[in-house]
Amino acid sequence: MVDREGLWYRVLKARYGEVGGCIREGDRYASVWWKMICRVREGVGRWFDENIRRVVGDGRNTFFWYDNWIWDIPLRFKFSRLFDLTVDKECKVEEMWRLGWAGDGRAWVWRRRLFAWEGDSVRECAVLLNNIVLQDNVHDSWRWLLDLAHRYSVKAAYRYITTTGENTDRSQVADVWVKHIPSKVSIMVWRLLCNRLPTRDNLVHQGILLPTDGMYVAGCDVLESATHLFLHCDISSELWSSVRSWLGIYSVPSGELRHHFTQFTKMAGMPISSYLFLTVIWFATVWVIWKEQNNRVFQNATATTYFLLEKVKLNSFLWLKSKQSALVYSYTTGENTRCFVWVCFSFFSWLVL
Repeated sequence: MVDREGLWYRVLKARYGEVGGCIREGDRYASVWWKMICRVREGVGRWFDENIRRVVGDGRNTFFWYDNWIWDIPLRFKFSRLFDLTVDKECKVEEMWRLGWAGDGRAWVWRRRLFAWEGDSVRECAVLLNNIVLQDNVHDSWRWLLDLAHRYSVKAAYRYITTTGENTDRSQVADVWVKHIPSKVSIMVWRLLCNRLPTRDNLVHQGILLPTDGMYVAGCDVLESATHLFLHCDISSELWSSVRSWLGIYSVPSGELRHHFTQFTKMAGMPISSYLFLTVIWFATVWVIWKEQNNRVFQNATATTYFLLEKVKLNSFLWLKSKQSALVYSYTTGENTRCFVWVCFSFFSWLVL
């Protein structure tokens, strides 16, 4: 969205309008895709705004009040009172410089006469601007502060988000991205733990479905939410019970997804070497539940709990086998499936040692 003369910028501006040099997010009927783009800056606190700076060249494409170009924060925050009183809130740096931004310059146009202390703020702002020199042949640009070359990269942004002291559950981030798990499954689980899957309650919240549309799980007559879909409905609860029975684990499961994930994958009394194996099984179970729910909704097809359990076992075996060639076990040998569990436990215990 840097090229303000580009086709997409002009289309979105015509659709949603523009405020402070930024296209508006729109009302409740706005595109969900566009709302997600607009909320990128929210991320972890104000991480995006804090790590970019506007580098002024000729000043023609930099907003005087809105862009972060001279201070650690935009001038509309640094001098909020002056911003409230100015007539032209969307003026460019070049316009202000050309009209004169000294204390008595023509660039300052107010809605009323200023009080004495407000005049002091104008003079303070003018002092900051005193040494600014514009360059006619240099275009304004953005600088990314997290890279020595000042070029944006996903790697630098991801490293910042996962290592800063902001409100980020770093253990959850690390647990979700496991090399044994296919990327599409890891992404699905990440969205699940963030409550970003397209369940009916989320679709209504985003304005995609109307509140009057059917919001209940097929055959359950219960409001469809991620927690109910993956933990409490008849399909998922029976499958989780079968998985625990297969593993020989007897416990009271948590009723909240994040706690359930932690409780299952870091089972008390189990060796640390089993944590990876239990994580793979939890991912496989969640993936099978999600696929089964979609099959019931879109294909009108159902499967028995026994069949779903076998799919969990097969997915777990294939994912582990694909990354651990030294894992000696054949899924088709007809051996007791619990033997597979203890083979994996022993194998990962050997790896840790």
